[in-house]
Amino acid sequence: MKPDFIFVGPHKSGTTWIDNYLRSRGDVQLPVALGKETFFFDKLYHKGWDWYSGTFGERTSDHKICVEVAPSLLDKPEAIERLARDLPDVTIVATLRNPIDRAIAHYFHYLKGGEPDLGFRWMAENHPAMINNGLYYRNLNWWAEVLGRDQIKLLNYHDLNDSPSGYVSSICKALDLPEVQPSDDVLHARINEDGDPPVRFIAKLARRSARTLRLAGVHWLVNAVRQPAVRRAVYGPPPTKEKRERIREEANTYFYDLFFEDFSKLDDAYGFDTSAWRMPERVSETTDADYCPTPPRLAVG
Repeated sequence: MKPDFIFVGPHKSGTTWIDNYLRSRGDVQLPVALGKETFFFDKLYHKGWDWYSGTFGERTSDHKICVEVAPSLLDKPEAIERLARDLPDVTIVATLRNPIDRAIAHYFHYLKGGEPDLGFRWMAENHPAMINNGLYYRNLNWWAEVLGRDQIKLLNYHDLNDSPSGYVSSICKALDLPEVQPSDDVLHARINEDGDPPVRFIAKLARRSARTLRLAGVHWLVNAVRQPAVRRAVYGPPPTKEKRERIREEANTYFYDLFFEDFSKLDDAYGFDTSAWRMPERVSETTDADYCPTPPRLAVG
């Protein structure tokens, strides 16, 4: 079984919500018993094509298309090469979020997982994906080099907050599916909320255990312990408004210019409106413009 579409992320841009919506439809084939993504092209490629194809189960007459939601793929050149070689006709879909907002959400994702609360820049230096995920123009160009721009579709994450039903319409249009609006519990679900763990060691242990179980294919056990009461006890309540504002100030100070240099090219190259992401003035002369080195060009053979 070969996917027709793959949502490639980035992280913290509504991909779990998208996966839940697609599963609620009943006419989209998705990985079974593995959770949202297979991690095949980036972590489990050694398992081989038969394993990957088998994760989707049997295609039935109800299935109109086959889809994987895999937010781990957007900024990984080796995975991009593999995917383009194995699925040359696939269409990839990226859902783009204000890169500062996305990076802040990624920061709190790591914090919820038990990382020390030493500030945004420390977290970015120790987890480069926080920044790399948000360099959309760079990342999309890697995909365009091997698949072509006509096999790339973009969604605006902010439509999910402004008009969830309109966002559903955009998803259906991107996938060439008949529009089906979900039930209210799916449409307005709040998924993967931030947390500020009371005991970081326990949160880190829980996160690592969940990752190990996912890679081992025991997703049912991971899902069984994701009940709200359990998650809140382990990962804590949402961060305070004051903490969010402090982290936003630090993110803008050090990384807005880097993101601006990247996303300002999206409008012309991909027709994606980034005007809502722009600040009236550059926040600071301080920038980490050389923070993320550019990898070599992709070569698909």
